[in-house]
Amino acid sequence: MGKLVQAVVATVAVSVAPACAQIGNIAVTSAASFQNGMPDLGSLGTIFCTGLAVNGVVNASQLPLPTTLAGVTVTAGGAPAPLLAVASLGAYQQINFQVPQAMAVSPDGTTLVVVSQNGTSGSGAATFVFNSPGAFFQVTSNGRQLGAFQHASDYSLVTTDNPAAAGETIIGYLTGLPPVVPTVPDGQPAPASPLPVEPQPDTQASIVEFSVYVGGPFPDAFEGQAASPISYIGLSPGSVGLYQVNFVLSPVGFSGLQAVQLAETSCFAISGDCRERPITITDNEIGPPVLLPVR
Repeated sequence: MGKLVQAVVATVAVSVAPACAQIGNIAVTSAASFQNGMPDLGSLGTIFCTGLAVNGVVNASQLPLPTTLAGVTVTAGGAPAPLLAVASLGAYQQINFQVPQAMAVSPDGTTLVVVSQNGTSGSGAATFVFNSPGAFFQVTSNGRQLGAFQHASDYSLVTTDNPAAAGETIIGYLTGLPPVVPTVPDGQPAPASPLPVEPQPDTQASIVEFSVYVGGPFPDAFEGQAASPISYIGLSPGSVGLYQVNFVLSPVGFSGLQAVQLAETSCFAISGDCRERPITITDNEIGPPVLLPVR
């Protein structure tokens, strides 16, 4: 399905010093967009904080992912979080983690995050992000931030020197989507069979549809554009918490860097029929835009 991100990452040899007196300044974001807030269950998040004693970078080297790395643990809403990496960035530290599916969320939409290391702990409240269908990861190409997209034909990265073309299938990588079916246990890589996909019901009581929009006026790719057909949306096989969407690039009418956004259209009816209710673009939840080079 894709080869961009490997599920097992290398371990960097580091020395771990005793923890500092206090862990604080805890900020939780999406691992893809760094938007503030806790992404959806099973997705990838990033914590920035101070007070951890880590030299360099420690990457998880086993599957399922561990819940302790360099002496660091994270709980979100009372549930232990699988950890991908812990790093020192000078004045502050970074933790990459998977949002535990058993995470409890308060009625006000917040969840308590506790970061601990060797007996020292700090905590903070994170707002659960309900209003985004997912955020694309980004890569650097020729000094510019682009969306993490591959050509499905050979899995090469889409770059300014290797742009996408109308009619071809593109693979995009993202996180923050709703939970998949079947469920994959925390910390475990997604299987290739059965594929864990995003459910898109189309019934009288509910309709959920994902769409990829390319080429509108940045940053609003969906304005005035037809959706590019999606052939797959779900977890990326072999990876933890990483989603992929395969879509056929629709003609955009011009070349260069184009905005790309994922949209989720939904209708949930207590009474009546969703299929008889016109759903407009304003009903969509729109993810943050990224750039795609198109020739």
